[in-house]
Amino acid sequence: MEASFWIKSWELGGFYTSFHRRDIHPYVLEYMNPTEIEGKNILVPLCGKTVDMMYLAQYANKVIGVELVEEAILQFFQENNLSYEMPDAETYISGNITLLRKDFMALTHQEIGQIDWVLDRASLVALPYDMRTEYIKAIDRLSDIGTKQLIITLEYFPLINSAPFCIKPSEVEDYYGAGHIIKHVENPNLPNHGMVRKWNLDFLYEHGFVLTKYANGVVLQKDLKVENNFIVIFSSWV
Repeated sequence: MEASFWIKSWELGGFYTSFHRRDIHPYVLEYMNPTEIEGKNILVPLCGKTVDMMYLAQYANKVIGVELVEEAILQFFQENNLSYEMPDAETYISGNITLLRKDFMALTHQEIGQIDWVLDRASLVALPYDMRTEYIKAIDRLSDIGTKQLIITLEYFPLINSAPFCIKPSEVEDYYGAGHIIKHVENPNLPNHGMVRKWNLDFLYEHGFVLTKYANGVVLQKDLKVENNFIVIFSSWV
């Protein structure tokens, strides 16, 4: 999961960036609706070039996407016909959308300010366990009491030792239960999902969770097993 790997993936495109969804995720439309996000500040970790940010920007006060790879950022502006300004070498601003070319794990609260919502469409599931725990710590550091999150995960069988990783509802509870109210709002079975076809899976559920933070400080509720021999094999996520 070195930076060079992601840079090369975005340069190659196609199969290597098949995690990119070309439409707005229906969970985003349902749970981050205009009433919920109007006038709010929204953080989108590991944002890539997701078009969800275009939808969010219609209603939010500010949308802050964080992406390590410049190519993904440039493609976002190009494909959405947006001009942008760069007050510094790592910041791209177009209207109320700000994209930061930074390592999300090293981001500070001072760099983004108060956050009302976090959209995690494909961040948690993209990371092996050791990086996942660092990601959760970063979310805790960057969010505020009252911050809400929309988290989307996949649960499937047999397991695949690659991204997107299988994350069950019980694991979301383990990761976030100590400081968040968790509502499990979606869990449809998707027999026609691209991963089911590609990997001949027995089943695949797409879970949706809405979290509200009530306390600072990450304390994982139990010691979870670390996945070994992480191999990135991008499959269709949609």
